[in-house]
Parts: sequence; C-alpha cells; structure tokens
Amino acid sequence: MNRRTPAERRLGWLLCAPAVAAMLLVTAYPILYSVWLSLFRYDLRFPAGRQFVGLDNYLSVLASEVWWRALANTLMITGLSVAFELALGLALALLMHRAFPGRPVARSLLLLPWVVPSYVVGTLWGQLFQRDTGAVNAL
Repeated sequence: MNRRTPAERRLGWLLCAPAVAAMLLVTAYPILYSVWLSLFRYDLRFPAGRQFVGLDNYLSVLASEVWWRALANTLMITGLSVAFELALGLALALLMHRAFPGRPVARSLLLLPWVVPSYVVGTLWGQLFQRDTGAVNAL
C-alpha cells in the first residue's frame, strides 16, 4: 500500500456517506418506528387512547395458531415459487444460449416485459411536457 491509499479510502467513505445516511433514514427510521408502535395497543377510532403493553402483542401473535399456519403457508409458497422461477429461468437461459432458428426473435420476445414499461414511461413523460398540449406545461 502506498501513502495515497488511506486518503483515497477516506475520500470514498466521505463520498458514500450522504447516500448511506439517506438509506438509513429511509429504511431504519420506519423500521424502528414500527417496532416502537408495536409496543402499544391502539384503537383506530380513538388514537389518543393508546396503551403501552410492551411485548404482549408479540406474545399473543406467537400464541396464535392462525399466525403459525399463515407462516407455514407463506414459507411453502415462497419456497415453491423461488424453486419454480429458478428452474424456469435456468431452462430459458440454457435454451437461449444454444443456437436455433428464431433465436433473435425469441430473445426479443423475452426482453419485451422489460422494454415495454420503459417505452410507455418515456412516451407518457413526452406527452406530459409537450409544448402546446402537455399537462405539466398547462399548469
């Protein structure tokens, strides 16, 4: 390592710090606030009448048979869908790697789900900012 390496590393951290701070603000604050709110009993009809219950909400959820059944269903659906999507994606990747008649057309059709939304968004923004008839320019 030369002398510039620690300075460059420090500069890298300083340049990344605003993005890290923004991500922490956007992610950590809502998570911590949700944990704080979960320690209270709320009635949405009377929001001022909240009552601190501590971990009782968590204990009642863990004691509920419905929650455990829902967790098992969620894990089963997640596992099956991930396995199915992985197998399908791998099969399509292996198929598209081979040379066959119509491969360029097949690749184009597989890319359409990514291309069409970008095209639609670009077209809509173009219409919104048209000089004479655009909604944004009319404001």
